[in-house]
Amino acid sequence: VLEETDSIQACQEQFVERFGDNRHPPSKSTIWALAKKLETHGTLLDRHAGGREQMTQETITNVKDRLLASPSKSLRRLSQETGMSKSSCQRAAKKAKLHAYRYTVVHELKESDKVKRVRYCQHFQTFLQDNPTILDYAWFTDEAWFHLSGYINNQNSRVWASENPHMIHEEPLHSAKIGVWCAISRRRIIGPIFFNTTVATNEYLEIFNTFVNQLDDQELSMGYFQQDGVTCHTSNASMTEIQSFFGDRVISKGLWPPRSPDLTIPDFFLWGHLKGTVYNNEP
Repeated sequence: VLEETDSIQACQEQFVERFGDNRHPPSKSTIWALAKKLETHGTLLDRHAGGREQMTQETITNVKDRLLASPSKSLRRLSQETGMSKSSCQRAAKKAKLHAYRYTVVHELKESDKVKRVRYCQHFQTFLQDNPTILDYAWFTDEAWFHLSGYINNQNSRVWASENPHMIHEEPLHSAKIGVWCAISRRRIIGPIFFNTTVATNEYLEIFNTFVNQLDDQELSMGYFQQDGVTCHTSNASMTEIQSFFGDRVISKGLWPPRSPDLTIPDFFLWGHLKGTVYNNEP
């Protein structure tokens, strides 16, 4: 009646006509509240305890179908499409065993890269089968900087207090640091070899020769030397010196597939382990 007449009085008169004048018609505020409830929820029935929307299997299936059809759809958009609240959409997705996963940003791969990666993996597997002890003499090398002002992990560093103490950790714009170079094989680690300047070809050759002087005859005759492709590593002077000791047993540029992640032992273990130890007590 209110929708048709836009009149509170007409609603009250209709109530008396239907239920008799022995019952008092609802007040103006009651009628407006009921109209708002009907407009918001589509029903005058009270919602179940806790204020959550009813979660039927039909609702769950509807949400699941919409998300599978458009996996990147946001909860806000899903809420608009279904008329459900964002929290209800989230609950329905959870009941449908769907979870929101973040994108991982990676380097773009060309179509030809995939072929080269497979080819290299096949080559390396065959190589390991023919040379089962090769990793005993394969040296994986890298360098890293250690800042002497310490290290703060923003994810783990917390201060408990009743009020915000506004704690800060000051770092110099150009903090003092020391460079560390290491070589690691399955048998042992050579290093650390320290440096405190930017590494150019001459500095790199000093580091390399310090490393070579610690190798035994078997490591020199059978060893492989891995390095990344930065300029000072792959300059003509550097490659000439490295190949004078390792010949064609150098893992650098060449067969190694382009845009590879280069997840060597220093990358995925050594530096993280060392920095965790060095900065354990925030020296």
